[in-house]
Amino acid sequence: MKSLTHSEAPSVHASINARVLLAYVYYPVTTAVYFERALRASHQMVSIGPQMHPSLITAWHLENMKLPLHDQDIPTESEPDMRVLWQRIPESLRPDLYLWVESITGHFPLNLDAVTVPKACYLIDSHLNLDWHVRWAQQFDHVFIAQREYLQAFRDAGNRSVHWLPLGCDPEIHRQSTRIKQYDIGFVGSLNTDRRVSLLNTIERSFRVVYERCFWTDMADFFAKSRIVFNNAIRNDLNMRLFEVLSTGTFLLTDLAANSGQEELFHDKEELGMYTDSGILDAVSYYMHHEEERERIAARGRAVVHAAHTYAHRLEDLLAVSLGGKPDTFTAAELREQSIRLLPRVAATSAARPTAIPGPRRSFVIPVLDMSPASQYNITTLLTDLQEVEGDVIVVFNAEEMAAQFRHHPRIDYAAVMSHNVGVSRAWNIGIDMSEAPVTFVLNADVHIGVQTIEALESALTELPDAAVVGPQGSFFHFDTLKDILYLDRGSFPAPIEVDAVSGFLFAVKTSLFAREGLHFDPQFTPCYFEEWDLGLQCRQRGWKCYVVPTTAYDHEWSGSIRALRTIRYMRREETAGQILERNRALFKQKWERVAATSMNPALLRTLWSSYGRGLADTLQQQGRNEEAAHLRRELAASFPEGGMG
Repeated sequence: MKSLTHSEAPSVHASINARVLLAYVYYPVTTAVYFERALRASHQMVSIGPQMHPSLITAWHLENMKLPLHDQDIPTESEPDMRVLWQRIPESLRPDLYLWVESITGHFPLNLDAVTVPKACYLIDSHLNLDWHVRWAQQFDHVFIAQREYLQAFRDAGNRSVHWLPLGCDPEIHRQSTRIKQYDIGFVGSLNTDRRVSLLNTIERSFRVVYERCFWTDMADFFAKSRIVFNNAIRNDLNMRLFEVLSTGTFLLTDLAANSGQEELFHDKEELGMYTDSGILDAVSYYMHHEEERERIAARGRAVVHAAHTYAHRLEDLLAVSLGGKPDTFTAAELREQSIRLLPRVAATSAARPTAIPGPRRSFVIPVLDMSPASQYNITTLLTDLQEVEGDVIVVFNAEEMAAQFRHHPRIDYAAVMSHNVGVSRAWNIGIDMSEAPVTFVLNADVHIGVQTIEALESALTELPDAAVVGPQGSFFHFDTLKDILYLDRGSFPAPIEVDAVSGFLFAVKTSLFAREGLHFDPQFTPCYFEEWDLGLQCRQRGWKCYVVPTTAYDHEWSGSIRALRTIRYMRREETAGQILERNRALFKQKWERVAATSMNPALLRTLWSSYGRGLADTLQQQGRNEEAAHLRRELAASFPEGGMG
């Protein structure tokens, strides 16, 4: 059968794809820059406005910023006339949304009423600038504010469509660059209130406090090197520092910003620690002397903030309201639920602090036989990839010499050492049995992976119906011929697709389905081959599904170990790859013919390609590609005359 590329396949889900004119004063570390990064990653955007005056670098003590100033896409003066500018933009190039974000004061475009598309503003410091905020906001169709306490003030002033949109983090900037701690208590921020200075002085009587004036990734690196980062709200603001510290995987000690949503979004002793002014020294002392509890809380805080509190999350919520008809942004309760849906619940306790600290959000299981000599990637490069990714790393060493070299690597949390090569299936089972996370990723050692792929697979595993296994590549296979009908490779399909099997070099599973529901990798397929197809049929037998998910932030060279070996030694045997393939092909066919016959369920062996292919033919016809649609239907009828037997 002809293999089709699945760029032709219909999309299952389409989010808003917006064209945005983003207005702000360019200042390299202002909040609007994070919105610009999120917009450029997923949408079409043009920035408009002035840049900050270079004299402010010295006046505001920004010499450590280390980031250049540059012009916006459309440079303007502080108060540009939008009637003139708007007339210069051809109608075909006009945006879907004009978004003004508070940055350096003084940028107030004139004649905003000339802008004929929806206009939105994002106001951050309403706790400091409420008077002019409520007046300026009246020119916009949608108003988003970072400080929830002031929603009613905007509504009382007659503003329409006012919504709470808290600040967030950018995981690529606010990254966990190291796990090695150099400082006891770290603080980055202004010493501009007597209360803040007094609290830091109190801490410094007993512990070393390090203060830095730093920005961007330098700031994130400083946070990551601190055991505890101190935070203090000004007028109960839910500030950027709170989200940014959590994103670096460092323990945050903060006061309560009352009425800000903080207490609903992040729980004391679960994702962060809280202090009162009179008890701050006790709080610092406790967490300095309870390192394991402190680091577990910090790890959960990082998982929670990445799950629902990035600027990409904020942007999509803003666009959904401004352009998609969503009546309001997410409430604190809804954000809380989104942020913890993949995490174990923290056990309730009457004690002052919880007795059970939650386990990891995810685990990574990596079988290791050798240094993947036929690939540019190996266990060393993969551990580097995972350095900034939250989750337990579990390595199953199928060779003692590799264990001797790597078992004490700082990024390996748990290791199992086999005296012989026990094969892929057994190694996967051992690793998954060791996982304490709700989601377990299984990776070949010769995979190169980015956090975007990890998050895409994790979300798909939670959101797709009855998902048990998800991965970036997979196939429809023909049971009679035991060959792939269609292999879905990277970049060849635009939306998640239910498939017969997910490829084994990189996939994610729901751990509970192995721990409690009986899924396992059949050891008779040792050392390799057919274990993925076998798992796919196990899932189908139980009513669960396997999906391929469109994501491209990974790389893999096939057979990074096997291709370099003439024979494969495992347990007490030694065989060629060809011998193993033929033997396991026969075992697979015998096993599942017997299962299908015993269960009186011949549909168990029916490929999903038949029904998916017919849907694809319908789509081709709707697109006017009648000849291709007819050709596909003829091939389906010839190959599956009984409606899809494979």
